[in-house]
Amino acid sequence: MRNSMFVIGLVVFVIAVAFVGLGLAYGASFYGVAAIVAAVGFGAAMVGVLALLANLVTTVQQLTITVKQITDETVPLLGGLNETVAGVNTELARVDTIVASVQQISYRAEGVAGVLQAAVANPLIKGIAFVTGTRAAAKAARKVT
Repeated sequence: MRNSMFVIGLVVFVIAVAFVGLGLAYGASFYGVAAIVAAVGFGAAMVGVLALLANLVTTVQQLTITVKQITDETVPLLGGLNETVAGVNTELARVDTIVASVQQISYRAEGVAGVLQAAVANPLIKGIAFVTGTRAAAKAARKVT
């Protein structure tokens, strides 16, 4: 880019010198030579703008190619991601079913524990109380005799 700008500048300078030389050779006034220099300067500016636009077009083309490549690589990844999310949703549904089953088992076990406590605890307490009372009575009977 730098070499091409140098060449363009050199060409513009040569053209400017040539036009000024022709203007002086044909007896152009000061204003005529100034007009020639202004025209050549304007032309040089336009050549510079064209060079910048050409560079911009190249950059936009490269950017377009890069975006296309990124799109080509991203679309399959998104498809794979959708499959993964669908699989995770299926597994979450299974885990939800398992948790619901465990919750039902827990409620049933709690109910069975309550029934066992009611069925076993009261007679056991009464039996222990009977044995303790019998032992106390036997002790008291031994003291009396």
